[in-house]
Amino acid sequence: MINELLFRRTAAAIGIAAVTGAAVVACSQAKEAASTASSAASAGASAASSAASAGASAASSAASAGASAATSAASAASSAASSVVAGAPTSINVPGVGDVKLDGPTADAYTKAGGEAALGQPTAQPQKVGDGTAQAFAKGTIFDSPATGAHLVQGEILREYTEKGGAGGELGFPTADEAQTAGGPDAPKGGWISEFQKGTITWLNQGDGTFKGTITPK
Repeated sequence: MINELLFRRTAAAIGIAAVTGAAVVACSQAKEAASTASSAASAGASAASSAASAGASAASSAASAGASAATSAASAASSAASSVVAGAPTSINVPGVGDVKLDGPTADAYTKAGGEAALGQPTAQPQKVGDGTAQAFAKGTIFDSPATGAHLVQGEILREYTEKGGAGGELGFPTADEAQTAGGPDAPKGGWISEFQKGTITWLNQGDGTFKGTITPK
């Protein structure tokens, strides 16, 4: 009887110890699982933060590249627009003459000389002279060629030049605009001068209020 009682007490103690051991093991495993989950969560958060940072950096770089491209495109467009405006042909409707189209260089020279206010309107359609043109206005003529550019000839020098055949004659095309020389027309021996491919024409004050034209070949 005593032995049976001792056996039962011993079995109960062993059972309690087993339960206690199992609980300890279970608790340890739970702590380990929690630690692993915490590490995984921390790693996930770090990866998400890195991804977000990389995404923001990529977006910023893309925005910067887009802004740079837009600026370059705007600059190119502005440059192209300026090129179109500079040297653009101009059409002028003249009663009795019709639409007169000035080529780019002639239009620029006309504007530089003061336009209609200074030279008046075209009096005829442009005339082809060799590889260039001659465009007559009420107060002067602009001669233009690829080799010389567009230049204005006026007044008595234009008359002398025309008598010598103009751009198709012995002097060729003008190489510069007509200009004042030696103090201008009010000074003795002063007046106007025009340079041409093959000569020079001057119209100078002779000192007594009269003027004389001189053609000097080159």
